[in-house]
Amino acid sequence: METDIAPLLDIVSNLVFLAYIKRTPRDVRILIKVNFKSGMSPEDLNSIYFLQLLDVHYTPESEDESYVLNVRLSHPLSNFNARTGGTTAAPGCRLDGEGMTYILQGGNIRLRLVAAMARIMAKPDRISARNLDLSVSQEKGPLNPKQLKLAKFAYDKGWYDIKKKVRISEMAEELKLARATLAEHLSRIESVVMDDMMGSYTNIRITKDEYEMFKDMAVSDSENLGFDNDENFKLLLINMHSNMHDEGVPGDEEIEDQ
Repeated sequence: METDIAPLLDIVSNLVFLAYIKRTPRDVRILIKVNFKSGMSPEDLNSIYFLQLLDVHYTPESEDESYVLNVRLSHPLSNFNARTGGTTAAPGCRLDGEGMTYILQGGNIRLRLVAAMARIMAKPDRISARNLDLSVSQEKGPLNPKQLKLAKFAYDKGWYDIKKKVRISEMAEELKLARATLAEHLSRIESVVMDDMMGSYTNIRITKDEYEMFKDMAVSDSENLGFDNDENFKLLLINMHSNMHDEGVPGDEEIEDQ
C-alpha cells in the first residue's frame, strides 16, 4: 500500500529520531539524524507536508557522517501521540528502505489507541509490545539477560533442531537445574519471543466511533496547519477509509471526496 510518508524516501536514504525539543499536540519539534539521497538536501524536507526544517545542527564532513537537524513534525499520528498525555516516541525510531519502525512507550490503554490509529493509517506489518529499557549499557530485546543466556545455551545444544533429538534432562543436568524448572523457563522464553514476533496488538478492534475521532482530528489538524489540500494528506485519508472498510467497520463515505 502506498502511504503518505512514501515521498520522504525519495529524499532520504535513512532517518533516525534522536530526541524531542518541544512537544505539544500541534507543535512537535524533534532532533533527527538523516542521510540524504544524491542531489537532495535538508531544504528538500520542506516539500513533505508534515515536515518543516527549522535548523541544521550539524553538516557532515564525510560520507560516513549524517546531518543532525531540528525539524517541526505535524503528522496526524505524531500529533495524536502527543495528545494522549501518556505516550512518547523513543529514540531509535527510524525510516529507511526497509520501512518505518515507530517505537512507543507509555501506558497500555493509551498505547493501544496510538497503535489503533497507526493500524488504520498504514496497516503495519507487525505491532508488538515489550518493556522498554533505555539503558545504553544493556542489550535491548524481548528477553532479559538471564533468559537470553539460557536461550543461547539451549540453541547451542541443538534444542531447537528436531533432528538432533536433544533431551531436556541432559541440558538440565548440565545446568544443575530440575528438569521441570528448565522446561518452565524454556516455555516462558518461547512465549515471550512469539509474542514479540507475532505482535501483542494484532487483535486490536477499532470501532466506528474511534475511527471518526481519528479522522476528525486528522482533518482538523490539516485545516489549522494549512495542508488539507496536500495530495499526500488526501492519500492518508483515503487509506484510513479503505483500511476501516477492510476491518468491516463502515466509515464516512464522504472521506473519498476530501
